Amino acid sequence: MTYNSRVQAIEALAAIVERKGGVTLDQATAVMRQSAAGIGQSSAGRQYEYFARLLDSCNYLLQWASAVRKAERDAERFLRAAQQTAKDLLKDLPPDPELEPFRQAVSKIEAVVSVDQVEPIAETLLRIPLPLPLFAEEPAWRRPTVDVLSEKNDTLEISVAFVSFSLNASPFRNPQTIEPDLLHDLEIEVRVSDWPKNADRLVVDVISVEPASSYEFPRFSFSRPGGTSPFKLQGKGRVKLNVAQTFLSRPLEFAYRAQFEPEDPMAIVTVEGQRHLNVQSFDPVRTPQSGYIQVDSKLNEIRDLARRVPGVRDKELNDFLQILTAIGSVAGQALQDALFSGRWSESKFQAEMQKLLRQNPKIAAELEVHPHAGGGITDLSFRGIRIELKAEPDQTISLEDTKRFLGQTSQYAAASDRRFGVLCVLDCSSKTAAPGSVANDIGLIQLPAPTGEGLPILVGVVIIQGNLARPSDLSKGCPAPH
Repeated sequence: MTYNSRVQAIEALAAIVERKGGVTLDQATAVMRQSAAGIGQSSAGRQYEYFARLLDSCNYLLQWASAVRKAERDAERFLRAAQQTAKDLLKDLPPDPELEPFRQAVSKIEAVVSVDQVEPIAETLLRIPLPLPLFAEEPAWRRPTVDVLSEKNDTLEISVAFVSFSLNASPFRNPQTIEPDLLHDLEIEVRVSDWPKNADRLVVDVISVEPASSYEFPRFSFSRPGGTSPFKLQGKGRVKLNVAQTFLSRPLEFAYRAQFEPEDPMAIVTVEGQRHLNVQSFDPVRTPQSGYIQVDSKLNEIRDLARRVPGVRDKELNDFLQILTAIGSVAGQALQDALFSGRWSESKFQAEMQKLLRQNPKIAAELEVHPHAGGGITDLSFRGIRIELKAEPDQTISLEDTKRFLGQTSQYAAASDRRFGVLCVLDCSSKTAAPGSVANDIGLIQLPAPTGEGLPILVGVVIIQGNLARPSDLSKGCPAPH
């Protein structure tokens, strides 16, 4: 069985790499799981189970690619399922160097954005070495229940429930930001492979380690459907978070499980797809960070993006977000009060930013001025996070335009043994139009390793709008409204 599982997986993955149509990994995954169960809870058995979960993820990617090419609705649910399956595996992997190929595979699955990346994922899985155990453990004997003993002719019925969720009519993100103390619509779609003969209902309910008083999630119940399998079921409920989180806290974690009723030890349902829900409870009024809602919302996105990057430490991420929040607040003030009128030299801008950041009680004394790093002198620094300041007097710039400054910021970050840096650019060019939202001027840019393999440097970019036109000047010459 072990040999056959390896052969089936290799043949199926090779067919994907060779772009042969109509390939699925269902059978290879099932056989691989049987091998894992037969080997038992040894190191080899766990590796076979981990590999089966990677095959599951790759299979979702195949379904996603097929759905995209056929222009099916909500094709992205398969991509979300693939990446969530990989993330769940990453949480279960012990810190064993032997499992590094599994971690690399998860990292590549999490980075998938194009259907052209599916075949390279299959090739990555082909390169993962699996041990060939010499013997397998017999499963431990368990005393069967009275019901099972009395019905020896019963066979085990295994069903698979593939679940996906929507919040307020939009696909549920991971993590999903939810405003607390409001009722939100939570919709579920369940695709059930088969329905046991003695089951009347399928119940899907939530479990969590979070305090029970902090959330309200719905319980879904479905009666036996008509027709033939597979079955597609849909339900709607309400979700409410009763508390707001701090900005730097990890998302709340919830998991949905399923079971048939009445309970039958011979009827088992496994839940696949979007069964784990990560939720960030955010209220910019009760827990403001920068004082500007648009800035805080953008910082939320940056925090979630950064947490998906491999190897990021919470401590450094928290320091980075703290200084980025302070600079984002200055960007908001600059729009509100026209802090930087006229044209500014780079040295004058640096002195003003030093003063403004010192006034922030969360930054204050920990702001360093002109520390040395990488053979050069940086402008400012906060807990080792280097801050590069630039002034642009001649042309209006966008986040894309700032990329020409990123090399210097990246070198300072790497030389300081950090993964994060900050680039802040004052756009003090002459303005003839109103500026857009401050959220458009804040972003996170990943700079890959020079070799293309390895950990990227992450640079938070903030453009501060200066030399703003007077609002009254913008109305001159405008056509009268119809």
